[in-house]
Amino acid sequence: MSFETELKEIVPGQLEDLAPSNQRVAICAYGPSVYAKSGSFRGSNVLVICEEYTNGLRAHRRIVNGNEIRFLIAERNLIELDIRKGTLGDFLTEIFLYPFRPLANQVYTENLGLEAKARAVKEEVRDLVIEYGEMCRGIVAKPEFFALSRLRKRARAFPPSMGEYLKLLEPSVREKNLAALRDSYMKAVLSLRGDVVELDGENVTIPDLAIDRWLAKRSSGQVVNILRESQRTFYSYLTRGRAIYLNLDLLARELYSPLRLGLGEGLVGMAPEDPKNHLYLRTAERLVSLNEKASLEDIVSGLRPSRPITISPLAGVLNEVFLVTSGKERFVAKRFTDWHGFKWFTLNLVSFGSKFFAVSGKTRMSNEYGVNRYLAKKGLKVPQIIHVAVKDRILLESYISGSSLANFVTQTVSRSALTKPQYHLAELLGETVAKIHGVGVSIGDSKPENFVAKDDDIYMIDLEQAGKRGDYAWDIAELLFYTGHYSESPTPTRGLTELVQAFIRGYLREGDRMELKKAAGVRYAKAFSLWTPAPIILEISKMLRAAG
Repeated sequence: MSFETELKEIVPGQLEDLAPSNQRVAICAYGPSVYAKSGSFRGSNVLVICEEYTNGLRAHRRIVNGNEIRFLIAERNLIELDIRKGTLGDFLTEIFLYPFRPLANQVYTENLGLEAKARAVKEEVRDLVIEYGEMCRGIVAKPEFFALSRLRKRARAFPPSMGEYLKLLEPSVREKNLAALRDSYMKAVLSLRGDVVELDGENVTIPDLAIDRWLAKRSSGQVVNILRESQRTFYSYLTRGRAIYLNLDLLARELYSPLRLGLGEGLVGMAPEDPKNHLYLRTAERLVSLNEKASLEDIVSGLRPSRPITISPLAGVLNEVFLVTSGKERFVAKRFTDWHGFKWFTLNLVSFGSKFFAVSGKTRMSNEYGVNRYLAKKGLKVPQIIHVAVKDRILLESYISGSSLANFVTQTVSRSALTKPQYHLAELLGETVAKIHGVGVSIGDSKPENFVAKDDDIYMIDLEQAGKRGDYAWDIAELLFYTGHYSESPTPTRGLTELVQAFIRGYLREGDRMELKKAAGVRYAKAFSLWTPAPIILEISKMLRAAG
C-alpha cells in the first residue's frame, strides 16, 4: 500500500474528535515524509483545513500502528491570509512552498500552492532587482532558483526549517525533488508572465518594465526587505508557539538563537545549497553562471583556447581597464573595484551636488552590463558583452576599433572652423545622445572619451554611471562644458561654437529642447568651472538657452 493511500485510509478516523467532517475543507500531507529519503524521518505531518475552527490553529499528535501522525489544524481564513499576505509570518505558507501531497480536495490545495509560489516568485524577482539593479536586464533564472532561494531564506531566518531544507536536497532525493519543484514553480511563473517575469524556453527572465518599477523603489525596498523578514521571523515563532503549545521559556530560547546569530545567518555548521547556482547572465556568446569565479586570464583562455594572450592597461584610463589580445582578436576587459580614490571623489566634490557618481564596484558593473544590454535591444551602438564574472567583477567586451571622440574634439575646438565631415560627426553625436535619452537612459558620465566613432555610427563605450531615467540635462552639460576644456584658447573659438551648434542641431532631431535649456543652468555650469574657462562656459550656456 502506498504512503498516500495509507494516509487516506487512516486520517479520517483520527480526525473525528479533532475536526468534524462537515467543517473539513481540504487535507494534505507535508514535510519530510513527503520528500525526504526513507528512514530519515519518523511519522507523518498532515495539514487539515477547516471552514471554521474555534482554536484558529492547533497541533495534535496521534500514534497509529506505532507511527506518529502530527496533525496541524487551521481555519481556512487564517491559511488564506498567510498565503496572500504572510500574516502568520509564512508559517503556514511554507507548507505549500515545499512538495506536498493532497489527501482531500486536491484542486483547492493545489490552488493554495500556486498562490503561495506565485507570491514567492514575485518577491524573489523584487529582491533580485534590489540586489543586482540594472544587471537584472540580462539575468536568466531556472525555475528552481525561486524555490531554493525562498526556502533557503526561510531556513536561515527561521532555523526550525533548516532541517527540512537540507532533507529536501539530500543526494538520494535531490533530483526528484528539484524536478517536482521545477514543475510546480513553472506554473507559478506562467501565472505572472508579462507583468513580473517572461519566459525564454524553460528559462525565466525579468521584463524591463518590472525592473524599472522596482528600481524606482530600490532605496526604500532595501529597508522594507529587512523589516519584512524580521517581522516574518517573529510572527513565525509566535504562530509556532501557539500551534504546538511551546512554553514561554522554550519559545524565548528558540527565538533568541537566530537573533543572536543575526537575521539570515542560519545555523552554525549548515551548508545549504546556494540558489544562485541556478542564476545566469546573458552574453553575446553564452550563458554565464552568476556564481562563476575566474581570473581574466582564465576567462580569455577558456573562451579562446590555444591562442596566445596578451593583456595590457589602456593608456590614459584611471579605471582598471585592459586591452586583451587573443590571436588576432581584441577585447576590452574592465575590473570594477570599489573606487574611493581621486576620480569619483573629486567629481562628487566639485559637482557641488549637481551630480553624484556611483563609487561601488558592484553598482558600476551592474550599470555597465544592464544598460549595455538595454541599449543594444533598442538598436543603439554599444560593444558586445563577451563574458562577465560577477564575483570577480570582471566584464569582457568586444573592442571597438574606431576613433575616440576625445581626439575629435581636441582637433576641432581650437580650429577656426569645422570641415563638413567634422560638422556631420558633431551632429551625429548630438543625435546619438538624444536617442539614448529617447529610450529613457541617462549616460551619467558623458565625456567625449566615452564615445567612439566608427563607420558613421557612434558607440557608447562607458556606461558604468548610466541608468534608466536620471538627469538628461547633466549629460548634455558634461559633454559640452567638459569639451570646452580641450580648447587651447581661453575664449570661445569658431571651431568650438560650430561644434556646439552642430551638437544642438543633431540633438533636436530626436531630443527635447527643454533639456538643452536646463543644461544651461548655473548648477551645471559651476561644476566645470575648475576645468573650463569662464568665457567658454558662458558662451556654451548662451547657445543652449537660445536653442531651448
